[in-house]
Amino acid sequence: MSEIKELYAEELSLLNRIQRYGKEQLKENPERIDKVTLLLLYRVFSNLYSTLLLTASALKKREISFFQLPIGIILRCAFTDCIFAIYLQRLNKEQAIEELNLRTIEYANSLLERREVYRDQVKSTVSGFDDSFINHMWELTIEDHFLHLLTFDESKKDIEVTKQSKTQLHKAGFSKSKSTGTKEQMDFLAKYEDVASLTTRLYHYYKYFSQYEHFSENGQGDVLVSANDEGNDNVHFPSAIRALSEAVDEIIKEREK
Repeated sequence: MSEIKELYAEELSLLNRIQRYGKEQLKENPERIDKVTLLLLYRVFSNLYSTLLLTASALKKREISFFQLPIGIILRCAFTDCIFAIYLQRLNKEQAIEELNLRTIEYANSLLERREVYRDQVKSTVSGFDDSFINHMWELTIEDHFLHLLTFDESKKDIEVTKQSKTQLHKAGFSKSKSTGTKEQMDFLAKYEDVASLTTRLYHYYKYFSQYEHFSENGQGDVLVSANDEGNDNVHFPSAIRALSEAVDEIIKEREK
């Protein structure tokens, strides 16, 4: 129970710090990189608030074992966002803009694989629309917001919106064909002495909680721990939040330069 209480206190402290900082930025009109890092802090805040609610439930139930799986999966995302924010701040402006543009294109490309989700949403809220009409509305929605990030397959009888290819990206002047992964970001940051230790620590937590995404019959995290032990893991959750806190401090420090 003492660890759960400590976890709750660490989460609450970091949430309050991010919230205070966010309120101070409301009247600003930041440039794109600064705006993105602020959005990443908002994502950290949102995810951390969810873990706080789960921690509160763990306190009420007086156990962590049932709640550690969702907490770990959520924290994985928070660590990824922090590493990416620090990475963006260390790139030169041209590299950072290309990275963001690639991610936006990848997001637009991925939307083309979500038609079924959109169709279910429409059918669940409105009756009387057939699949062909819903598909048409889907394409119009895609075109309105992401047309410049996609392309057309003119070989089809009915021309369809399709993904941008690697060849198209290179022709458009991109130096890469896909965005940088978390491991690559950590390797890049390793050359900066002032953040190398921090980002390595963040990456290790990210990899640790990545175990939670992959099912194993032996456990959700460190399989060396007996499944009969309370918590079934070797991770100290309050320490994980303190690592996040250090990352948030670094992101804020760089934004204020």
